[in-house]
Amino acid sequence: MSFPVIRRLSLILVLGAASVTPISAEQEDPDSVVQLSPVLVRVLGSAIQTQSPTPVSVVAGSELTRANGGAFLEEALRAVPGVQIQNRFNFGVGERLAVRGFGSRAQFGVRGIRVLVDGIPATLPDGQATLDHLDLAGLGRVEALRGPGASLYGNGAGGVIHFRTLEPASVPAAASFRTTAGSHGLMNYQGNVTGTSGDIGYRVGFSRLSFDNFRPQSSDAPDGDMYGAVTKNVFNSTVTLPAGNGSMRLVANVLDFDAENAGSMNRTDLDAGHRAARFFNRKSNAHKDGRQFQGGTAWTGMMGDSDVEIASWIVRRELDNPIPGRVIDLNRNAGGVRALINRTREVDTGAISFGFGAETEFQRDDRQNYQNDYNFSDGGRGSLILDQFEKVRGVGLFAQGRLDHDSGLSLLGGLRYDNINFSVDDRFQAAGNPDDSGSRAMDALSPSVGVLLGSVDNIQFFSNVSKSFETPTTTELANQPTGAGGFNSTLNPQAGWTVEGGLRTEIASRWAAEGSIFRTKITDGLVPFTVPDDPGRDFYQNAGEISHTGWEVALDGSLVEGASMRVAYTRIDARFDQFVDGDGDYSGNKVPGLAPNRIDALLLFESGPTFLEIRTLYQDAVPVDDEGRYSSDSYKLVDARFGLDSFSLGQGNFEVSPFFAVANLFDEFYTASVIPNAWGGRYFEPGPGRTFRIGMGVTLGS
Repeated sequence: MSFPVIRRLSLILVLGAASVTPISAEQEDPDSVVQLSPVLVRVLGSAIQTQSPTPVSVVAGSELTRANGGAFLEEALRAVPGVQIQNRFNFGVGERLAVRGFGSRAQFGVRGIRVLVDGIPATLPDGQATLDHLDLAGLGRVEALRGPGASLYGNGAGGVIHFRTLEPASVPAAASFRTTAGSHGLMNYQGNVTGTSGDIGYRVGFSRLSFDNFRPQSSDAPDGDMYGAVTKNVFNSTVTLPAGNGSMRLVANVLDFDAENAGSMNRTDLDAGHRAARFFNRKSNAHKDGRQFQGGTAWTGMMGDSDVEIASWIVRRELDNPIPGRVIDLNRNAGGVRALINRTREVDTGAISFGFGAETEFQRDDRQNYQNDYNFSDGGRGSLILDQFEKVRGVGLFAQGRLDHDSGLSLLGGLRYDNINFSVDDRFQAAGNPDDSGSRAMDALSPSVGVLLGSVDNIQFFSNVSKSFETPTTTELANQPTGAGGFNSTLNPQAGWTVEGGLRTEIASRWAAEGSIFRTKITDGLVPFTVPDDPGRDFYQNAGEISHTGWEVALDGSLVEGASMRVAYTRIDARFDQFVDGDGDYSGNKVPGLAPNRIDALLLFESGPTFLEIRTLYQDAVPVDDEGRYSSDSYKLVDARFGLDSFSLGQGNFEVSPFFAVANLFDEFYTASVIPNAWGGRYFEPGPGRTFRIGMGVTLGS
């Protein structure tokens, strides 16, 4: 890691912190109020949120971490309508996270949605996000804005996911440690030290994960050596302290990982019932070796009569990424500053809130591509085929206003303007190769209007219209089927309009329910494709028009004392309304990568410290190609978790949390994820069979 570069980038954090003067600590919000900037959301004690004209879900507390292996986000974020997590069990590419279809095309990482961690963007200026650095053991709250949030968050905000770590403990010092062992060589060690000294709180966590994976190197030796292993070390730290008329949060994390990429399978191999890694991935030594540092500050408080938020962040990422056909060497520096001012005024008939803000971001990618030399037994760098320096600069201005009338009527309007400039310096001009340097400027105006009608027979009605846009990432622009350097001059951002409406209600003070319908119309949709000459890479083109139409139903509540249930059903019909390319006319076909129907349910039984959790998931067949010829099979999974939650031993502050879990209880053979339009029909990424997990958590201190 280039720490001189980190020191230079750290000036952004210093500037962000220097704008405030320590005076007093901000009072912690009560449990019944959540600030989802800048909309105030009141919590029913369930995942269904009220007082918002857009659908918002919140998952919090022990359900995020209870009996989890700490390896996959999919274990923590369950039964949230509109949210699909395809656990690819491949740390070389990460889990695919989609909200109402946005993000389903991601080749790796997270695309199409905006991700924040403790107020700090995890989404880079070009719209790409990675979640490798998440502290899964320290998660305290996840907030999901289901639907376009571009009027507040800009590029790629087809949905917004905000991960919040646990607040520092209010005692001088406390520590927790958990170890988990499971099938396929899973071993995870996680630890946290937290406490408060005066007005300063801290939380420091670490985790070390190792996983051998379940993908054999050859179908002829299913019990032989596996391919797809990972080792990952994560260090996270959070400090909170009073600053001005508010509080400052300082966060820093360091990530080091090495993950093999087992690749995908074709239908013939899948139907044969094995899960072997792809031969050319093994021959190419396909893997991702990465290191990352990220730091940030987030200040919230009062300036005069206004609520103010100021956040700044930096990231340094280094990747060595061999894939079939080539080896990618990427060094990335990025950072940004975001500020929001919001004010509320009481009037005779209610209250008026209005706010405005701005953010500026930068990204610098130093990219070299080499041929992957297959003459090496384990792959290796061959000739240099691309060498370029890529820059992204983004500037956004946004405003939002809200009127809350005493009658229960609320109106919300927002507007954002973004200008994102991509430029590339082509440094590979050997042997007469032309200079492909150049720039691309992309901008968008993103309005939104919403209405909420509450307190009508204990029912809230909501509706909104909003616009979103999504630029190609630097990787998507740099990947060109011709093999040329520079950026693809024909690839444009996609834009979409969403109209939605729905209702929420509370039933007998024990149940919360929500139903919503939506339709999104996308123009110039970004669609992946592959070519025979470079089968390990995704390339992109623009489709004419795409529509996402669907509905969501959520139910959350108590069955009887000690038993609760949460159910989420998502229906999405995503189709190409108009899409013609050189290979054919795909108009009317389903968009690959999305499950049309998905039902996710959680049933929890609790008695004292003892718990039993049953999770069931049904996922419909997923189309995998633009032509509409193939799809994955539908499947049903059942998981079970059992254990003790914070069981006290003796008279001191010493608690243990033993647990046992079984995933895929009935050992179903299923496709966990798909790769849309993969070359050679390799659309399918299999999931594991029945797996077991056992673990123990220990807490010292309150």
